Amino acid sequence: MNELSAKTPSILIVEDDEASRNGLSEYIKLRGYRTFAADSIKSAFKILSQGEDGGNGKDNIDIIITDLKLPDGTGLDILKDMRAGKIRVSDVVVATGYSSVKTAVEAIKLGAYDYITKPVNLDELDLIIKRIIANKNLIDEINILKTRLDERFNFGNLITSSPKMTAIVNTAVAVSDTNSTVLIEGESGTGKELLANIIVNNSRRKNKPFIKVNCAALSETILESELFGHEKGAYTGADSLYRGRFEIADGGTIFLDEIGEISLKTQSKILRVLQEKEFERVGGNKTIKVDIRVIAASQDIEKKVSKGEFRQDLYYRLNVINLRLIPLRERREDIPILIKRFLEDFSKENGKGNAGLSKGALDILLSYDYPGNVRELKNIIEYMTAVSGNGGGAVDESLLPNYLKEKYLNTADVFEASGLENAGGSGVKARENFIRIPFGLSLEAAENIIIRKTLEINEFNKAKTAAGLNIGLKTIYRKLEKRGGN
Repeated sequence: MNELSAKTPSILIVEDDEASRNGLSEYIKLRGYRTFAADSIKSAFKILSQGEDGGNGKDNIDIIITDLKLPDGTGLDILKDMRAGKIRVSDVVVATGYSSVKTAVEAIKLGAYDYITKPVNLDELDLIIKRIIANKNLIDEINILKTRLDERFNFGNLITSSPKMTAIVNTAVAVSDTNSTVLIEGESGTGKELLANIIVNNSRRKNKPFIKVNCAALSETILESELFGHEKGAYTGADSLYRGRFEIADGGTIFLDEIGEISLKTQSKILRVLQEKEFERVGGNKTIKVDIRVIAASQDIEKKVSKGEFRQDLYYRLNVINLRLIPLRERREDIPILIKRFLEDFSKENGKGNAGLSKGALDILLSYDYPGNVRELKNIIEYMTAVSGNGGGAVDESLLPNYLKEKYLNTADVFEASGLENAGGSGVKARENFIRIPFGLSLEAAENIIIRKTLEINEFNKAKTAAGLNIGLKTIYRKLEKRGGN
């Protein structure tokens, strides 16, 4: 028989009767499994705590077949410890010559996979073992598929299904374990910091310091001190020695966000750090050596270089590996995935039972260009979740932030109570005699706008609205019910 591999299922037999224990062990070995044996609860726990090979417990026992009655306890004790998480076992089969329904039910309640009576029917036992292993293999396959799906759509907190965006992230992962400087470019809100996190988390420096600095948030003087530190007495208020971010990040990574906003003076100092791996604290003359990796981010640093606002030599030093993130408007396939994730997160956080977005709201969010990119979409969903009710229905377009309602809904406000000719004989007036529907909306979303505005003008009189729109009253009720209205 071929030598068993570490992946071969392992089975522990706990039986105080030597003949039964040896017989079961030999049978299970012949079936191709790794077999371990114990004659008591104590010896079984020793095997489980030390591992199959008497080591440190790294390898798990996959299945335990245990007698119910043992010299120092019962098979139920193993089940109780398994349930409490004290031992790492997938499945337990209880065998006993003292068969009773009560004992069987108790064993199953405690987590036993199955129950078999003695003398053991070997064919029945073989079928039980095969079912356990098949079930375990199925669970493993499902977990692998889930992992692959997560890898496709979710790189940490950077969620995407866009092939172009996925290629960028894959490149980031590929270069993560190098020491090369990385420049991440992209509009505000595209996920530059998230991509930096991915690089660090996949690098050899992941357990070392990861220091983040928003260069645009600090003045030139403060930024210089924050990056390089200062000596005691370096300037008024410098009452003690201060270690800067470069010094703290030694051995790890520093992320310089919005690096295009720093002054030319500070740029020259950063260039020295990249070239020589050294610097002096403000007000000091001691040269400090550091081993750091620099990841920088900017919206459009090339424009600043062309204007003379950013050193060209520093740009080349930073731009060893360039990763340019794609704005959300150019990867619209990610919008539904992001909405689902954000809606789930904020609904859970705020105790809301939202069932998703209405078709009308989704149509509007799919057609919007997002100058603020993913960050803006996240803020929109957070707002809509916060102002929604607790009824558990769909979040509709009436809950959109005002600037989106003005763009997509209020510009279609075509009805007014006075000033122009009658619309459709309903007593409702139409502004400019036409309805302005934003480009890109679905027919259903356009219908929702028309029905909603007509209802508002008619003070939510459904019969009057139906007459004015020349549709049946049942149609009004049906459409209102579909969009969760009343």
